[in-house]
Amino acid sequence: MKNFADLTEREVLAVAIAGEEEDSRIYASFAEDLAERYPDSSKLFEEMSEEEKRHRHMLLEMYEQRFGQHLPPIRRED
Repeated sequence: MKNFADLTEREVLAVAIAGEEEDSRIYASFAEDLAERYPDSSKLFEEMSEEEKRHRHMLLEMYEQRFGQHLPPIRRED
């Protein structure tokens, strides 16, 4: 495990991309779990999930322009 301060720019961006993807899945899961009982809350979480997908897409485009298509295998936990 590396300290955050020791990560390269490429690795920081890859962690951010992975985080956006994970957050999107978490929000989508909340939306699914709440759909029947709390449809308004479910909709809010679905919107949040979509926003995280947009963030991931923007970061991924930035990453690919700077570093190419292959992301290093790094996540928040690393």
